[in-house]
Amino acid sequence: MAKTPPCLCNVLYRTASGLPLTPSLYSRRWLPLPVRRWAVTIGFGLIGLIPVFAKKENPLERLDPVPAGQPIPIVDFFRPWLFTNPELNPAGTHFAAIVSTGEDTHDLVSFELAAKKMDRMSAGSGYDVVDFDWLGDERLLFEVAKGKLYANGLYAVELGHFSSAYVLERYNATVPIGYPKKKPHEAVLWISHSAADAGDDGGVVRIDTRRPAMDSFATTATSIGNEAEMHATIVYSYPKLKGTPVGYLADRDGELAFGFTAKDGVSTLHRLAGDQWVPCAVNLDEIDIEAPGDAPGELFVLGPRQPGKPRALQRFDVMAGKLGEPLFQDERYDLDTAHLYRSPVDGRILGIQYHGTAGHSYWFDPSYHAVQLLLEKSLPHLIVRIIGSDRAQKHFFVSASSDVRPPGYYHLDLEAKSCSALVNVAPWIDPGRMQPMRPFNYKTRDGFSIEGFVTLPAGASKANPAPLVVLPHGGPWARDIWCFDPEVQFLASRGYAVFQPNYRGSTDYQWMFPEGDMWDFLKMHNDVTDGVKELFKTGLIDADRVAIMGASFGGYLAISGVAHEPDLYRCAITVAGVFDWEKMLKDARSSSYFRGRYGVLRRNLGDPKKTPETFAAISPIRHVSAIKVPVFVAHGSEDMVASASQSGSLITELKRYGVPFEKLIESDEGHGFHQLENQIALYTAIEQFLAKNLAVRDKLPAPVGTKAAAP
Repeated sequence: MAKTPPCLCNVLYRTASGLPLTPSLYSRRWLPLPVRRWAVTIGFGLIGLIPVFAKKENPLERLDPVPAGQPIPIVDFFRPWLFTNPELNPAGTHFAAIVSTGEDTHDLVSFELAAKKMDRMSAGSGYDVVDFDWLGDERLLFEVAKGKLYANGLYAVELGHFSSAYVLERYNATVPIGYPKKKPHEAVLWISHSAADAGDDGGVVRIDTRRPAMDSFATTATSIGNEAEMHATIVYSYPKLKGTPVGYLADRDGELAFGFTAKDGVSTLHRLAGDQWVPCAVNLDEIDIEAPGDAPGELFVLGPRQPGKPRALQRFDVMAGKLGEPLFQDERYDLDTAHLYRSPVDGRILGIQYHGTAGHSYWFDPSYHAVQLLLEKSLPHLIVRIIGSDRAQKHFFVSASSDVRPPGYYHLDLEAKSCSALVNVAPWIDPGRMQPMRPFNYKTRDGFSIEGFVTLPAGASKANPAPLVVLPHGGPWARDIWCFDPEVQFLASRGYAVFQPNYRGSTDYQWMFPEGDMWDFLKMHNDVTDGVKELFKTGLIDADRVAIMGASFGGYLAISGVAHEPDLYRCAITVAGVFDWEKMLKDARSSSYFRGRYGVLRRNLGDPKKTPETFAAISPIRHVSAIKVPVFVAHGSEDMVASASQSGSLITELKRYGVPFEKLIESDEGHGFHQLENQIALYTAIEQFLAKNLAVRDKLPAPVGTKAAAP
């Protein structure tokens, strides 16, 4: 089960442990799903979605782009895609996917390739299927969330019985760790927060997915009774780790193999030996664990930092504590965002897929390299990625996308030598009206190279420079990539240039900077500022009409921008931001949900009682008096990552110093806005805020006592 791009809380775990982020409520794929029944028909190469019954006009039912002469509605940029995450069962007879049509919700479907027969299951009104996995050839394990905010539970359903989904567990916070290949009906789960134990760690268990937690079945998964209990499905409980567990890792066969604990911001690796956990002498500050290896006791890791070189992918023998020779090393990028592709037959690593500038695949297996070349020839000018296949490796699912085109999914049949489209996930998006995203490289004030992206609106030129929205990403240990970005395209459609700088600390670029810079938030702010000023030199930007906008850590950078560069920006927009790092430490210390976060912050930022000047310098809440421009503040009141009180305190300070501001606080949102209705409200307010504050100003008369410049 994949994860979303990292947010602040998730990256704190990675920084502490050096392992891939352990999925949690806020790090799983959050993909919305539908409630209303639709007829879904699959043609020769394209899925068509047709409403079963007529009703009053619904913008989500329109599949065609709006006419060229009309503005593109906000809803078209942010509405859920029709089809996501297709995955073949191991036999290659069926694929499953998450679909959305007509409503801001997602359902689970299965499609039988030979008979062209589809089954569809709704999660129920107000619920979404957010993730799924195949357990063997006939059973699907899936997760459900309520309102895109609260996890509801883990369910299973068998092919041919989509009207009889059954519950495996509810009310606990569980993380799937692995699926044992020798027993495909079983699953290994970490109960990270146990409802029966007041939220304490419940350890790792193995469950039998054939056994429902209660004898209830339903046409929608969430209509099962609330009294369901998980213990009915448990067949084995693993020994508990001593200390504070922050993650687990299965081996390539899906069996539990490793665990991680954290203390004072330092993580320790443990291996499971029989019924005991054995600590491993591994420095997780030096290596990042990417995936289990091909042999018992082996891991694939990013090796230690090397002066002047990106980090290499290497094998690591845990028991011997020995690194193998580099398997792959890019010349320009670390591989923090890499995905290791495994064989569907034996779980061997066959290749590595990583972002780089625009998405790359490197295959250790020659046959997959040949398939990649065939796909790139069939789908030119697109980023093409193999996302799965059957055991026979004759049928492949493929994604293809670009900066102006959302991902499309394709079925490659090697025996038939055909590559056919499965679905256009967003047919209402006209690629011809989208704007290209171009790399923009620049030097920082201390001489480092930064890679970013610039998207210009239609008609922008040196003769007609565009107003600019600076859009730093969150994280901060994340990155922007060359891809279709709905937020960027929305802003470009409204006439704004968009600048996305991958400031120091951004994943894949960390090798270029001193290790201490990974927590130097002021240098990250300076990198953004330097990029904006360098962009002015192109002549394509109206330097008098610039805004800065961001979410999470990007929201922090937005307020830092207008606090430390009061003459550079006309306005700022922050969504779910952090502005007071001392308060962030206090909140982390009392949080039971994100265990280990306080230690990471404390270790890397220090003690606010001993170094108050450090916290004052990096906290823009202390510098609101310097802000001269309007600020828009948005936050979800249920945010467990960055408390909504961060924005509340910012608003109090804005009032105190008379800084104009607007606010949007949503009671049913968490870290970011995920419900479509709230997204539309947010971006409608942002559009109005930018239009008001980046409007062309009439030339002001010269001040009294000065001479006006000659025209």
